[in-house]
Formats: sequence, C-alpha cells, structure tokens
Amino acid sequence: MNRFLQRVFKFFAYTAGGIIILLAIAVGLFRLFLPRLPEYQEEIKGWASTAIGLHVEFSGMDARWGLSGPEVEFFDAELVAPDTMARIVAADTVSVGIALGNLLFDRKAVVDRVVVRETDIEVRQLPNGEWAIQGSPISELIPARSAPTEGGGLGPIEVRLEDIGLNLLQPGDERPKIFQIPLLTINRDDARMAIDGDVELPEDLGDSLRVSAIQLLEGAPEDRIWDIRAEAEGVRLKNVSLMQPYEEAWFESGRGDLNVSMRIADKRLQSATAELAFRNISIATVSELALSGRFEFFGDERGWLIAASDFKAVTPAGEWPLSTLRFEMGTNDEGELVMVDVEASYLNLADAAIALPWLKPEHRAMLGDFDPSGVIRDLEVSVSELDSETPQFTASGSFDEIGVAAADTRPGVRGFTGRIRADRASGRLEINSGDLVVTAPLLLARPLTLDEISGTVIWRHGTGRTTILSDGIVLKNEFLDSVTGIEVSLIDGQKRPFIDLESVFSVSDAAEGASYVPYMEARARMSEWFQTGIRSGRIPRGTVRLYGPLDAWPFDNGEGQFLVEGQVEDAVIVYDPDWPAVEVVEAELIIENQSLRSRRNHAITAGNVARNSTIEIADFRNPFLVINASADGTLESFHQLTLESPINELLGRQLEKLTMSGDARVDFDLNMPIRDAKNFEFLTNLQVAGGSLQMEGFNAPITDLEGAILIERETIGSEALAGTFLGNPVSVELSPAPESMPQFRVVADAAGRATAEALRDELGLPLSSRVRGATDFSARLLFPDNQVEEPSPFTIELASDLRDMEIAVPRPLGKTAGQRVDVAASIYMPKGSDRVETSGSAGDIFTWQVVMTKQEGAWDIDRGIAIFGDGDQEAPDTRGLHLVGSTDYIHVRRWFEMGRSTDKKLGMVNWIRSVDLEVANLHLLGQHLIDHRIRVDRSARDWHIDVEGDDIVATTSIPYDFNSGRPVVVEAERLVLPGNDSESDSEPTRIDPRVLPPISIVSKETAFGPRYFGAVEANFLRTADGLESETIIAKDPTFEIVGNAAWILDESDPAGSRSQVTASLTSTNVKATMRRLGYEPGIESDDASMLLNVSWSGGPSDSMLETLDGDVKVRIGEGELEEVDPGAGRVFGLLSVAALPRRLALDFRDVFGKGFAFDKIQGNFTLVDGNTYTCDLSLESPAADIGIVGRAGLVTRDYEQTAVISASFGNALPVAGALVAGPQVAAALLIFSQIFKKPLQQATQVYYAIGGTFDEPIIESTTPEIFALSGAMTGCNDEDDS
Repeated sequence: MNRFLQRVFKFFAYTAGGIIILLAIAVGLFRLFLPRLPEYQEEIKGWASTAIGLHVEFSGMDARWGLSGPEVEFFDAELVAPDTMARIVAADTVSVGIALGNLLFDRKAVVDRVVVRETDIEVRQLPNGEWAIQGSPISELIPARSAPTEGGGLGPIEVRLEDIGLNLLQPGDERPKIFQIPLLTINRDDARMAIDGDVELPEDLGDSLRVSAIQLLEGAPEDRIWDIRAEAEGVRLKNVSLMQPYEEAWFESGRGDLNVSMRIADKRLQSATAELAFRNISIATVSELALSGRFEFFGDERGWLIAASDFKAVTPAGEWPLSTLRFEMGTNDEGELVMVDVEASYLNLADAAIALPWLKPEHRAMLGDFDPSGVIRDLEVSVSELDSETPQFTASGSFDEIGVAAADTRPGVRGFTGRIRADRASGRLEINSGDLVVTAPLLLARPLTLDEISGTVIWRHGTGRTTILSDGIVLKNEFLDSVTGIEVSLIDGQKRPFIDLESVFSVSDAAEGASYVPYMEARARMSEWFQTGIRSGRIPRGTVRLYGPLDAWPFDNGEGQFLVEGQVEDAVIVYDPDWPAVEVVEAELIIENQSLRSRRNHAITAGNVARNSTIEIADFRNPFLVINASADGTLESFHQLTLESPINELLGRQLEKLTMSGDARVDFDLNMPIRDAKNFEFLTNLQVAGGSLQMEGFNAPITDLEGAILIERETIGSEALAGTFLGNPVSVELSPAPESMPQFRVVADAAGRATAEALRDELGLPLSSRVRGATDFSARLLFPDNQVEEPSPFTIELASDLRDMEIAVPRPLGKTAGQRVDVAASIYMPKGSDRVETSGSAGDIFTWQVVMTKQEGAWDIDRGIAIFGDGDQEAPDTRGLHLVGSTDYIHVRRWFEMGRSTDKKLGMVNWIRSVDLEVANLHLLGQHLIDHRIRVDRSARDWHIDVEGDDIVATTSIPYDFNSGRPVVVEAERLVLPGNDSESDSEPTRIDPRVLPPISIVSKETAFGPRYFGAVEANFLRTADGLESETIIAKDPTFEIVGNAAWILDESDPAGSRSQVTASLTSTNVKATMRRLGYEPGIESDDASMLLNVSWSGGPSDSMLETLDGDVKVRIGEGELEEVDPGAGRVFGLLSVAALPRRLALDFRDVFGKGFAFDKIQGNFTLVDGNTYTCDLSLESPAADIGIVGRAGLVTRDYEQTAVISASFGNALPVAGALVAGPQVAAALLIFSQIFKKPLQQATQVYYAIGGTFDEPIIESTTPEIFALSGAMTGCNDEDDS
C-alpha cells in the first residue's frame, strides 16, 4: 500500500513539475512577446469584441501574467453596443483574463474572466416603464450572439465588477440615487449561472443589500429555474416606497430587516419564503406599526397557498399574539374554484385598514364602507365542492366584539361576542355580548346600545324545511329588559317564513324606548310620531305576541296576530307640537296589528284632568288620531291649554294677553291626521262658572263670568255669556269675523256701562280725574287671522255718546253732563309690541291718531296727532302729541294750568310736542284775541310760541325748567293787547315770583287796550326774592316812559308777594301823547311830565287795583284847552263822574271853550287800597283857577269829591252857584288857598259836591260849610294840621 502511495505521489510530483516547466516556458514566451503587443492592438480589439460580444474601444493596453494566467489590461476602455454604438461602460481599466488551459492545449485565446473597476453606470427608468443604461434602452444593448472566431471564443467566464457606482434615476428625480457596489461577481459555465454581490445602499434607503441568484442551465430555457435570495438590512421603508409610482402605497416611516428566498420558473413565482422584522411603520391610514414573522407562498396551476407562522404585529388596535394564518384555494382542470380553506389562530379585523393603500379603489371603498372591527380566534372554515349544486362546508370559531359599519340599507353592529359551529345540516350560535351597538339608519333614529344580549340560537335543516329557534334571548339596556322566545320555519323553495314569537318586557324610560321605534319610509310620519311624541314615562310590564306568516303582515284577513299590550305610567306624551303635552298618570295601551287604542286612562293636560278618554288610531297606514275627552279644571288651566294649542292662533295669539281664573269644564274632541297634522279638526265646549278675565295692559277685569264658549277649527261662538265689567253688567257675544273683514278671525261684541270712577280707578286713563258721571258703551274686539299674509293687529273698537258724563277740561274738549258727543275709537295692539295705537273722532270737534305706551301703571301718549275741525293730515314721526287744525275757542292759561297740575305724574303739557291752530277766540295773557294763529313747538330746552293775527305778531320762548337761568323771551313786531279778558278767572292762581324765570320783552309796537306805548324794552332779572327790572323803556315819537319794576316775595302780604312800579313820563306834544294813550286830545302843550310810584299785593293781575297803593304827580306846562265854552257853568261838566277818567288824564276840553289858555295844571295823588286821594289838583289860568279835592274809588268806581272854581268878576265866567262867605268856611278856604297859592277872597268861588258812581254820577251844588264837613276833606285836614 505504501508503495502504491509513493508511486501516486511521484506521478503527481512529475506532473506538477512538468506543468511548472511548461508554465515557466509560457511565461518566458509571454514576456518576450509583451513588448510587441501594441503592434497587434487592432487585432486584439477585434478579438476582445468577439470574445465578450460587445464592441471594445480603448486608448492603450498592457499585458501581464497574473495568478490566474495571462491578462490583458485596457486603458480608457469603453464597451459599446455593436448595433446602436451606445456606450455601455466607460472605465479607467478593464482587465480580460485568458484561460491558460485553452491557450496551452487548444491554442485558443478564450476569455474566462472580465474585471471592470472604478466606473459609474447610469441606470434610468423611462416614462414608459422601460429601463435604460447609460441613456440607451436595455433592449438595444443586448448584443447579437456571434460565433467564436478562430483562435478565440466564450467558455466558462467570470465577470467581476469592483468599486462600481450605480446612479439610479426615476421619473421626477432631480438627483440620482447612488448605489455603491464594492464587488459583484457573475459566474457562468455550461451547467449553471450564479450571481453574487454586495450593495451599499444610499443612506436614505437603508444600510446594505446582499443578493445571490442561481440558475441551472438544464433543459429548455423556459423550464429553467431561478433560485434567488436577498438579504437587506436597515431598510428605510419611506424612501424605498417612493421608488414605486403608486402614491397610495407610500410609507411615511418604517425600518427593518428582510430576508427573502424565492423560486421563479417561466417568469412565474412558484414559491417564496420571507422572514421580516420591521418597526415604526407608518402609512397613510395608520402609524406606529411593527411586523415580524415568517411568510410562505406556494402556487401552481391547481391553486395556491399563503401561510404565516410566528406572526406578530403591533398596531393601533393592539398587539397580536404569536399567530398562524393559512389561506388556500383550489381549482379544477377548467380553472374553476372548487375549494377554499381558511385557518387563523387570531385576527384583529380593525387591522384590515392597514391594507387600504394597496387595494384597488373599488376594494378600498368596500373595506372603508364596512370598517370591520373586533377579534376572531380559532377560525376554521372549509368549503368544498363549490362546483356542485350542494357545496359542503364546516365552520367554527369564536368572536369577540366584532362589528361592521352601517351603510345605506345595510345595518351595522359593534361589540358582538359569541361562538359558532355550523355545517350544512345544522348550526349553533351562542351569544354572550355586552355593550352591543346596533346601527340601522333606515330603521333606527340613532344607534341602539344593549348592555346585554345573551342566548342560544340553533337551526337545523331537515327534509324540505329549515327551522330556527331560541327559547330565551335576553335583551337588556338602561331602559329595556326583555326575554323573548322565537321559532321561525321556512319551507325549501318558498319565501314565506312563519314566525311564532312571544316576549315579556319592561321599559323604565318610555321616551328613550320610543326613540328606537323602527323607521318605516312608507309610514315615515307615523314612525316620527312614535319616536318624538313620547317624552317620558315607563311601562312596568308589557307583552308582545307575533304569530303568522310574515308575508301576510299586517294580517288584515286574520292570517295571524301582532299584539302589544302595556300599562303606561307617569308618561308625558306630545301628540302634536302645536298642542300641549298630555301627562299620563296611568293608561292601558294596546297595539293590535295596525291599530292603537286606549280606553282606560287617567291623564292631565295643562292642568285639566280627564279620565277614561277615548284615544284611538284605527289604522297606522292612514293614521288619524282621535281623542274624545271631558276634563274638569279651571279657567286658568283651560287658558294654559289654549295658549299651547292652535286655539291661540285661531284668536290671533291674543290669549297671551289674558289672565283667567274660576271653575270650568271642557268637552274636547280632536281628529288629527298624523301625516298632515295642520289639517286637524276639533270641537271644544267650555262651560264657565264664576269666572274672571283680565287683559294685559288693562287693570279692569271681567268678573262673574257665566256661560258657554264653543270653539271649532274655523268658527267660534258663545251661549248666554255675560259678566261684570267696571262694576256694571256686561254681555259678550263671540262669533266668526264676517267676510267683509278677511284680516280677522274672531269677533267679540260687548255692551255695558262705565262710570268715571271706574275708568279712573280701574283703567288709569289720562285725565280720568276730570271725568264724572257714567256712560253706556259698546265694544268690539277683533282677533286677527294670523294665516293671512299680513294680518291686522288685535283691535278694539269702542263707541259711546258720553251723554251722562261730564268732562271737566277747558273748551273745546270739555263737556257737560247731558251733552251728547259721539265718540268712536279704535285701539290697535300690534303683535309683539309694548305699545298700542288708537284713532278716532269726538263728534265734529276733533279726530286723532295716537300711539300710547304704559309707564308706571298708567297709559301715556308716546306720539300722535289731534286734528281740530275739518281736515286730514298725516301723523308726524316725532314723539309727542301734535295739535293742528282750527277751533272756535282756546283759553291758553286754563290749558297750561291743567297741564302743570300735580295730581298726575304726567301732565298735559308733557304730552304736547307741537301746536298749529287757527283760533277764532284766543284767550291769551288775559287778552281776548280774535282770529289768531298760534303755533307751539318744542326744542331741546324751550317752548317756542308764535302768535300771528291782527293784534299780535310775536315769538316767545319759554324754558321748560324755570330754574335753568334761561329767560322767557318775547320778541314782537306788534303787541296790541285789546284789554281785560271778560272770561278771566275770578280767583287768579297764587304764584311765587321766585319760581319764575328771567323775562325779556322787546316789542316794536306796543298797546294795552286803546293806549299805545310805542317801542317797549324790558328786562326782568331773577333775584333771591323774585323778579326785578332796573329799566323799563317805552318810546313813542311824542313821549317817553322810563322806569323800573319788581315783583318780589313779601311774607307779610296776604298774597305772599308784592309788585311795585316806579316810572316817569315826559311828553313834548301833549295832544299827540293823549291821542296815543287813548284819550281824546283836549290840551295843547309841549311840556308835560308824570311821576308814578305805586305797588300792589301779589303779581300783575286784573285785581291789582284792589290793593293799589302809592303816589302820582302830574304837571303840564303852559298850554291851551281846546273847545271850551264860556261860563263857569261848564265847570259842572268838569266834575261829572262820567268825565272823571278824563279829568285824571287831564282832559278838560268839555269845560272850557276852545282856545282857553292856562299857565299850568298840576296835582298830587295818593293811592290807598284802590282809592285815589288828591288835595291839590289845580288848573291855573288868567281867567279862572280850578281846584279839586277828595276820593275816587278805582275798584268801587264811585266818587266823594268837592270842586271849587275861583273866577275874577271881571272875567267872562258865569256864576253857577251862590257866593260863599263866613268863618265856617275858613278850613275850606285854607285848603283851596293852598291849592291856588293865593287868598280866595280875591275871587268868586263856586262849590260842587261830586258823588255817585262812575256810570251814574251825582253832582250837586254845595256850600263851604257842607264841603268842610264832607268826606272830600278826608286827609286834607290831617295834612293841614301837620
């Protein structure tokens, strides 16, 4: 044996030595040949191109002997496709190894190795999906196989790519993805082809990739098999997914490792195995996923199988345990599906959403539509013989809270838990669910939650029949508790299931239960009525019985029965939103087939109690709700019923303004089509006893109301309806509005009598304190029809002649009892408004349109217009009362005094906004003005009054607040006051001057009666005690008056105040002055003066003369008396009472003849309590001296005076009486001598006693003795003694 081994060793040693010698010889020859290699460059290009199948270009070459044998190295080499001349590879060096054995033994240069180093290759995906290398499609780069030439060819070969940069570009890429290939080898021989390589991935794609593939080159090419294996580490799913065009399948994140093995034959995958582990996966629909496990696939022409083992996932729905999955499908020779086999140890259906991005749009929509959830465990489903008429199946598994979403007509369920076992012959479903939610949009208004559903359902298929039954299905939730037994039979070939169901239930919340009444589109209104009509209540016990063929529902011909019976308690039912809710104390409710009824019940509606009413819906298919009820209650409860029902609408929603009390009984019949509830019919008979009714805004109620009120849908009526209003009987009749009043629905006519006291105390009407007596009235209440497009407001029409009523207000509105004034008024109460509108007329006196609001319990005028006399005018938009038109009479002060009265919080003046009246008889400022127009308006702070007529053209501003410091301003073009008003009040109002404002008067032409004063200016200032004026000026062409005045507080005076005037008058033309001051001119003089200093109790008034006190001094310079007749007898006329006013005004023309000259006229007067006293009135002239002493009563209008005329005997004065002499006349002579300033015995004296009244004076001749003893001497003797 040893020798044998030694010989074998020697053989291999000699052989090896020979080979080494041959190699040495070959190397030596190769080195000898190497220097001449460039001479054969073109031949070598051709040889290399033929050897590798690509055209080879290079700039230089070299040869060497490597470890594997001879090698040829090309510099700046390019490999070009021979057909398109497209450059495939450009490298700095390309080495080609020559097989040494072929070279030595076959003398052929055969390439067995190609090495490409350090180059970049661009691989681009074209828009059409094809790939291009270096810009040329691969199909153009595949070279046509050429036969090896003599001396060269292809045999086993190894291609090595070293340090290659692969630049990958896809459509839309701006920059290539660079893959570094350290080494990729491709080995091919006659038996197989093997590829093995490493790839350094771009950082955003992963870490590394190792690929290996082997194909055995046996048999036909289409039968050859590729075994491929790939190992990837650190794969980044986001950027890897971006390399494929389907955006839906792009990952947002994820990283992991992948190991894949697969076998491909004839371009078809036969099998594959993958092991993967990825984490932090996010796609469009879910995030934070983790997947790991082993997956296998096997497929052939008879079917395929997919399986997973050691599968584990972490998803938003939860963490999967280690699971196994298997899905297999099989087909027959014709490709028809004949078998399906599914096994799964664990399935979380919610995780199906992870697959959404990879599904087709229609499948994606279907999965999203179903939205499955829940877990299935231990699932085994096997279906076979699918190509036969009777496929076989078996199924088992358990499910935990599985569910699908509802959509369209398909119901949905969530939280279904149980277990199933089934085959073709029978099955069993065990249900044990909690928190089950059923959604059925077409049946249930909202999802139904069941806290518990449990029971067992079994089915079996026998000869020609399938039976499904359960003897105890329990349903429980927060409002329902039921136990149901059911059996359903279905004969093969028929679609007519027969059902037998019995159920016992209780409902703790009827409203909640009613909301789940199944919705039936054909009976939508009926379903809604059940769902929304029951607001609360409970059913302690109820039963359901359903028996019969379901296709015969609703068993009109007696084929079966559907019966629900229940005792309803403590329920609230709204049978229509327009009607008040019914509070059901208890009721027996029966639903049978298509009808509902209740005849044993106890209910309350808006406080009205009804028992054993008839409630019925005869047929749900055409549902009419019929209610026949009688209720005992109160008017208040019936009022509440009407407020919450269409009856309120029938009466124009005016019932909201009513308050009622008292006992009542109502019979109520209602017939309401549920599908069209607005077209209901009802009849209400209300019996009232001792009732009371009051309307909002009116304090006075109707009491002791008795009678009946009948209300139907379109009509209303009453029977013997009467009561008490304002303390008097009133009758009321209700009726539908006539056709002539389409905007109204109901009319209430009332007739009665009202007293002034009731109007004042109960209604609080304006000025009612000035109304006395009583009047008959009729009233019509018009209730609007709110169904018309523009309904009228609630309206009250009143009519009365006021015959027995006195209205104590100034003319023209006042009236006496017995005087008839026909008043017609309409009161409008707009809906939703806090005010009322009224219009009407009072005889032919005036008409009005007024808007009133209620303040502090009393009605007040907000705005309006009163038109006096004839005419028509629109009401202004401004607030307040506007008075316009024309009237015969107005006494302004009486109206203002009434308006400023304090017996009401709101006076008359507060209402008035403006006045524009033509007044035939205007009583203003103590004057009676004829045919004047008065206009009054209000500004922010003042009344503005314009008076225009023959007498007055003036504008006056009067402040609202006399304490504001703003003055009363009178500016007049003409201020002619005709004199005292004959209708002035006998008792003037006492006024405190301290409350009056300052007064400013400027008048261009001023007169008091017949006395004209010219232009007058006066300014009265307000002081602590009242009003004072430092200067009052009256200017006329012939005279001027200058003075001052005051009206001040004087607590010692009975009137509480006192007025005083101090003034002086100077005249340059006495005759013209007398004419302007209203006296007949009788004196011509150019020099006259008067000093006046008077006072009186109170303020300016017609009664001021009664308390007038003071002094007056008169002086007239040289002048003439006109038209004086000769003779002393004319002195009698001088002293006549009728002439006295002229005497005081220095009018002596009826005494002396024309041209009687005088030197002066002068005198002093003392005024005491309305009496004037003079002791020294004298006229001095060359012809005679005249003296007057005594008293004249300005208030009593009487005289007690004595006059003496002293004339010289040589003069032409006749003697009218006896001569007087003697000591008894010493006192009288002394007085007159003081008057004349000379002794009287130098003249002849004639004495006259003057008495009587101004209208009937008594003038008698007297003697000095009588004169000395008469009252005419009063004060004069005292003065003398002093």
